[in-house]
Amino acid sequence: MSQTPEEIASKKITSRLKRSRGQLDAVMRMMDEDKPCDQVLMQLSAVKSSVDKAMKLVIAQNIRKNSNCTDEKQLEELQKSLDLMLKTK
Repeated sequence: MSQTPEEIASKKITSRLKRSRGQLDAVMRMMDEDKPCDQVLMQLSAVKSSVDKAMKLVIAQNIRKNSNCTDEKQLEELQKSLDLMLKTK
């Protein structure tokens, strides 16, 4: 049985958030182990990037769900615009 686009998007979001949680757990361990600041900041940067990607997926899912647009090409263009917007923030 094939999955709907919404189910696929939800799984991607969940997977991304689990990855972010794992990275944040690693930061906590690094803090407990008194790791150098630059190493902690590098890991925090990875956490931030991962959360940003999860946010993008949530927004994209919302656009797909609430848009009256059924043209896949137009939806891809909306996704590209969203990507550009989030990269310039």
